[in-house]
Amino acid sequence: MAPVASPRVLEKPALLVQERAGDSAALRLLSAERSEEIFPILLEEIVKIGFQRALVLEVDFEKGEVKATASLNYDRNELERFHTSLWARDNPIMDVLQRLNPGVLPNPGGKGASFYAYPMIYSSRTRCWEAERERREDCLAVQNSRLSHRLPLEGQICSACGMRAYATLLLAQLGKDTASGRLEQLRNLAERANSSLARLFKIEHYFNRMRDMEVTISRLSAVMQSMADPVIFTDDQHRVVIQNRAAERFFRVPEGIGDGGRRAVELNNLLFSAALSSMMVSGKDTSRDLTLVDVMEGEEVLFEAVCAPTQSSDGTRTGMVTVMRDVTDLRRADMEVRANLDKLRVAEEIVRQERDRLNLVIENVGDPIIVADNSAKIVLLDTLAKELFGISEGSKHPQVMKNLAKLDAYLTAFTFSFADKDNRSLRLYNPSSQAEVEYAARSGKIYDARGQVSYTVTVLRDFTAWRKLEQLQMERRMLEIEKFAATGKLAGTIAHEINNPMEAIKNAIHILGEEIKPESRQIYDVLKNETERVTRIVRQMLGLYRNVVQFESFDLNGVVEDTFALFARPLSKAGIVVDKRLGEVPPFKGSGDQFRQLLSNLVVNSRDSMSSGGKLVIRTRGIRSTDGLHRWISLSVADTGCGISPEIQKSMFEPFVTTKSGKGTGLGLWIVKGIVENHNGRIRVRSAVGKGTVINLVFPIST
Repeated sequence: MAPVASPRVLEKPALLVQERAGDSAALRLLSAERSEEIFPILLEEIVKIGFQRALVLEVDFEKGEVKATASLNYDRNELERFHTSLWARDNPIMDVLQRLNPGVLPNPGGKGASFYAYPMIYSSRTRCWEAERERREDCLAVQNSRLSHRLPLEGQICSACGMRAYATLLLAQLGKDTASGRLEQLRNLAERANSSLARLFKIEHYFNRMRDMEVTISRLSAVMQSMADPVIFTDDQHRVVIQNRAAERFFRVPEGIGDGGRRAVELNNLLFSAALSSMMVSGKDTSRDLTLVDVMEGEEVLFEAVCAPTQSSDGTRTGMVTVMRDVTDLRRADMEVRANLDKLRVAEEIVRQERDRLNLVIENVGDPIIVADNSAKIVLLDTLAKELFGISEGSKHPQVMKNLAKLDAYLTAFTFSFADKDNRSLRLYNPSSQAEVEYAARSGKIYDARGQVSYTVTVLRDFTAWRKLEQLQMERRMLEIEKFAATGKLAGTIAHEINNPMEAIKNAIHILGEEIKPESRQIYDVLKNETERVTRIVRQMLGLYRNVVQFESFDLNGVVEDTFALFARPLSKAGIVVDKRLGEVPPFKGSGDQFRQLLSNLVVNSRDSMSSGGKLVIRTRGIRSTDGLHRWISLSVADTGCGISPEIQKSMFEPFVTTKSGKGTGLGLWIVKGIVENHNGRIRVRSAVGKGTVINLVFPIST
């Protein structure tokens, strides 16, 4: 029984080879139906003619290596010695393969018998079908058959049919004295095997291409049938080659349809052919509107037929692919869009008029207006805002750039906050007046339909006019308070002087009540009642002087700022420098108006004591005891004026005591003392003639 060769390595060599009766090598090779059967048959026949072992080395062009793919009487370890790289130029195996000259090779292991190597490549004297049809001379099989130099391993792909060729090397182990006739038999077997292998390789190539084309056609047919739009393939004579089910609804007569349906199908085919002919003649149109009749529904359907020509490899037009899109609803929507567009234009004109009116209003507001988007980026500025932030200027002033930075910081903080509105003051440089101006920034948010911030609007109002008005009001109020204090003092003095005689009169009337005769009782009652009424009036006058008010929590530093804002101009005019040292002061419960009156009297006295200018220091601070349970607020007013003599210091808080030579009323410090006492405070005075005065007020804070 003869050994059977296969691509798999035979682990144990078969040494006995028997001839098969009536079975020649040529017939066996011709009877092979697949290219994989050639190498096993070839190896078996080589062993039959007297070679002990044989193998086939095949080139793998994708991996760039040469390895054994079929062998007879070899084990795996031996075959690994024949494994080499396609680019190993110094390897004898690659040298024989590329030169295409059979020859004797030494054993790769360095020991043992040598081998006879015979190269086998894809070659034929007949061109492939594609090259024959197109009359081309670049068929790879023909080119390989004419090779007289080295084999180009890099280009073993046919340019005509695209088939990748094969390249193999047949190796047969030589004996000690192998006859030349046996080598001739080996070469004949190899040539026959190569001829059969080339034929089967080409057949399998075309079979695989045909199978791939069938798969592709099946997929394209499935895709076409799954499309909801009608798709039609036509030849160059406008005859339908294939169409999907959506197209058959319009171009094929269904079963059980009447004459009307048949005529509708004929009309659809006629209209379709006319549209294709028109587009073929024009050569430019790739789409056209086409109205067809739905055979099943009996309704007209408007299609947009989009065509694309199919061409052969040489550029000859072979047919047309037409896809028809139902645009009936689209046309209706187009009409509705056009109608809505007209309405939109009318609305746009109304919006434009409203926008112009709004712009006119914004330009005449008289305050800078800024509109920003949801990322705090400025999108709109009125004329005043452009001047203030330098948007309209080519080169910006450094102060204007600071204005823009302050505005960006404010807009960013407000845009990403949770507040809907915000009121804040901003000090900005005004290019017109070239001075810093305090503005009141009033901002609000505009939300979209989803509740997200769409825009923010900020209006800046100049605080200068408001400050002047507030200063005038404060001056008037302080004047009224001072007049009221003087009136209260006068009333209190008069009431105090009247109250004692009235008490004596009341006591005398009470004593006389026991001795009044009955006929004088009526006059006595009138005298008693009127006396009591006068007493009540005196008490009301005393209450006016005491000025009982409701205490509330207020910020002492804010009161200091307001008071010095009122006296800023007079102090500056008098050449007095103000030094405010305001510390952290907790909220204080008391009367803010009385403290304004207190500070006003102290500031006026300090100003009057510095007729040639000087320095006025105001200081506030919080004081905590060592045990942490008690707290005080300290308010100090110090000046560098003429000072107070020790004699005056003893009575300076008494009413009508003054050193202003008739210019003052002498009630200022007396009012200060009364306010301090109303707030449970204490007064300390340090003064030196010619050096200045320090008045320190301390008030307790209830915990």
